[in-house]
Formats: sequence, C-alpha cells, structure tokens
Amino acid sequence: MATPTEGAARPPWLVSFSVKLLCAAIAVLSIAWSLICLPIFANQTRLAGARELILRNVPLSDADLDPLGAALARAAAEGECVPQLDRDAAIVRLRLAENAFVPERAGSIDTRMEQLEAAVRKSLNCAPTDAYLWLVLFWVKNQRNGLSAADFDLLRMSYRLGPNEGWVARKRGHLALVMFDALPPDLADQVVSEFARLVKTELYTEAIELMAGPGWPHRDRLLAGLSAVPERNKAIFLKAMADLGYDVDGSLRNRDHP
Repeated sequence: MATPTEGAARPPWLVSFSVKLLCAAIAVLSIAWSLICLPIFANQTRLAGARELILRNVPLSDADLDPLGAALARAAAEGECVPQLDRDAAIVRLRLAENAFVPERAGSIDTRMEQLEAAVRKSLNCAPTDAYLWLVLFWVKNQRNGLSAADFDLLRMSYRLGPNEGWVARKRGHLALVMFDALPPDLADQVVSEFARLVKTELYTEAIELMAGPGWPHRDRLLAGLSAVPERNKAIFLKAMADLGYDVDGSLRNRDHP
C-alpha cells in the first residue's frame, strides 16, 4: 500500500510557486554577485589600462591618474590575494611616486613612496616571482633609505627570477649602471652578463640605449663582457654605435664623429 506521500501528486500551484521561488533566488544571487564582483572587474580594467601605458613609458600625469584613486584605495584594502589587480595597483603607484620627484610635489614624496612600498610588498606576497616588482622594491628601498648591503638581495632576486626578460633587463640595466661603482662584485658581473645577453639575443636597441646612456662610463667593462658573444652580433652592435657617433672600441679615433 502506498504511503500518504508516495501516491500524491504535487498540486500545480505548488510546482509553479517552487519554480518562481527558485528563479527569484537565482536573481537575488546574481545581483549580489554583481554588487561584489563587478566593482572588482571595473577596478581591474581601469588599473590594467593605466599599467599598460606606464610599462610602455607613456607619460601619465597626476591629473590622468586621479580618477584611479578610488580603485587604488579598494585594491589596498582588499584582503584577498588578487594577483593581477595587486600588480596593476603597484605599477600605478610607481608612476605616482615618480611624478612626485618635482619641486612642486616634494611634500608628497614620502607618502607616495610609502604607499608604493606597501603596494609592491602586497603584490609580491601574492605573486613572489615578479622580477620587475623586485626591481621596483629595490629602487624604493634605495630611494627611502640609501644603499645597504641587505637591500642588494632585492636586486639579486630580480636577476634570479627574470634573467631573460628583455623589457625588464632594459629597466634593470639602466638602474644598475647608474650605481654600477657601488654594486657588489657579483651584481656588477650580473650587469655585464645581462648586457652581453641583450647583444647576443639581438636586442640592439636596448643595448645601444644602455651603452650610450648610463653605461658609457663603464663601456670598457661592458665591451669586455662581449667576448663570448658571436662576432656577427658584436659587429652589428658596434657598427650601430659607430653610426650614431659613439666610439665604443676606439675604432673611430681617426674619424670625426659627434
């Protein structure tokens, strides 16, 4: 014999009510998801766009970055690990800190550098393999406290984690060559080796920029580091430098050049 519940069909009104209740619940959950997640996605989109321009060395003023203030504040307050959001926020903070190195904004340097360091550390805690942000952290520590033996480990981490990233090498080489005489021997060797890799991998534009810029006082050391680079690559690099008027190896000593 059937039990009272086994043989009874559900009334149509109950089925209809259940479907409506389920749809309402889904709608409420969708709205809640939108309220929670859409601001995060919007923050990521705005910060990602700024980050892309900054890494391409496009000038962005404080006025350009002011609309990102709320997104930066939310990223800083976010307790969960959101790797791309944290990285984007750190890079935008970097440009804001760089913008403060003018007389009219000198009073904001300390605050912006503090915010930058906090953003970089937050990002590295989330994604510790970012060679570029280790370089940024080294720069921050150097700017805030001056060179110290302990902070050189931050630069070593950048070299260790990103040995073959050309765009990082360009930025890292520029910073390292500016302070080349103060570097420990192992880091000085890293600078020379990385410069040689740029030439070997035919990143001539980056190598020329470094040699003609902060590397010029150290050209003999950098040139000596090209000894293991294929002669073809070395010849192309030296010719390009010569065409620009830079006598890297002394071959132009009998020619007039800028």
